[in-house]
Amino acid sequence: MSVSGPGPRPPKRPLGARTPTARPRKVAGRTSGADDPVFDDSAEDSAEDVTQEAPEPEARHEHVEWPVEDEQERPPPSRRTTGLLVALVVLLAAVTAGEAFYVYGQDDPVVSAKRPVVTGKVAATSAVDAAARSAVDIVSSSFRTYDEQVDLAASKMTDSFAEEFRQTKAEIREDFIAQKTEVTAEVAAQGVVQASPEQVVALVFLDQSTTKAGTDLNVAQYKILVTVVRTEGGWLVSQMETI
Repeated sequence: MSVSGPGPRPPKRPLGARTPTARPRKVAGRTSGADDPVFDDSAEDSAEDVTQEAPEPEARHEHVEWPVEDEQERPPPSRRTTGLLVALVVLLAAVTAGEAFYVYGQDDPVVSAKRPVVTGKVAATSAVDAAARSAVDIVSSSFRTYDEQVDLAASKMTDSFAEEFRQTKAEIREDFIAQKTEVTAEVAAQGVVQASPEQVVALVFLDQSTTKAGTDLNVAQYKILVTVVRTEGGWLVSQMETI
């Protein structure tokens, strides 16, 4: 007699096996509640992180630190430039004041035996040149252009001195023309005797040649003191004296 025992047992499910179920997607903004299934995503997330491509590193820009001078050690350019300009103006003012004191020495310069020249060299030289040129025009004369030369010489003189000069030339005019006289003059040397801003006395050496009727009569050198005064029209002769 056969005895029937219990039937075969069903095979055991392998340990750790689970019924495959669709993994619910996470919805942004939704918080998990008690009814939501809980899954361990650590293994899958780790796998995804391994397989995901790493982002390219961003380009690095190196920042170069340039040496910067201390602003306290060097003043701003505007202040330094202003300082230089102020120093230059002060220097020019000092030079001008020193030159004025050297030239004039006082507010109202006065010519004296100890200080015969109380004006600048340029002004004195200009006045001496004018005196020498005027002396040549005054001394020179020709019977051919007698009246014209008188007018030219008078234009280089002050009114009072021109009046005296015209009177003298009028007295000798007839004889001068009748003898066909010609006088030429040339400056041999010149220099300053006294000089102030308003009046200069020049020493002029003239080589003078005189002819009558085309015949050489006399060649001589004269020393003449020529006084010129400053006017709006320039330096004019106020006096001439032979020494």
